[in-house]
Amino acid sequence: MKIYISVFFFFLISVFHISAQNRWGIIGGANLSTSSAKDFGWRTGGYIGGLYDIRLSESWYIQPQLLYSYEENSTKDNSHIDIFYSQHALTLPVLASFKVPLSDAFSLRINVGPYIQYALFGRNGRSSIDMNGEVIPKKLGWWHADFGDHFTYGLKGGLALEHRHLFLSMDCKYSLKKSFLNYDGHGTTLSVGIGYKF
Repeated sequence: MKIYISVFFFFLISVFHISAQNRWGIIGGANLSTSSAKDFGWRTGGYIGGLYDIRLSESWYIQPQLLYSYEENSTKDNSHIDIFYSQHALTLPVLASFKVPLSDAFSLRINVGPYIQYALFGRNGRSSIDMNGEVIPKKLGWWHADFGDHFTYGLKGGLALEHRHLFLSMDCKYSLKKSFLNYDGHGTTLSVGIGYKF
């Protein structure tokens, strides 16, 4: 019986020691997004969310994140027709993170991993040309899609500069799935953010 109690207490001490090295965090910032579809330019947006930093060793971490983001895509094609899509989305990246110490107070993180994204809602619109060749301005409406078309997935990578609990991050996200929200192209999003780990 004493052996079982000793093993149980050793297990509890180990669990509390490991969880004490893990950290919750918050992050927010701005992003630029575009589509691989023809003639699409970069548009601004933003994001906010949380993360959980799971320490595996002195240098390796796993970092799941849950982010709420706003992204836009817009273009003018050769017919001068303006096309616009926007989306409010939830993104779940799970990143492998490698920590490089720079000094006692600073470190660099190299992050890479897959993500899945669910588009909650958004707007779309398209200008048209009347019979006289005049451009009729676009009217924005709410887009509608089948449940499966709300999902995209891809890869995310980036760097983060940490100073104790505070960090700055630069990331790139690329969708491997073509989506109607990217005008049947692949989406690319560059982001810069600031965060804090508790």
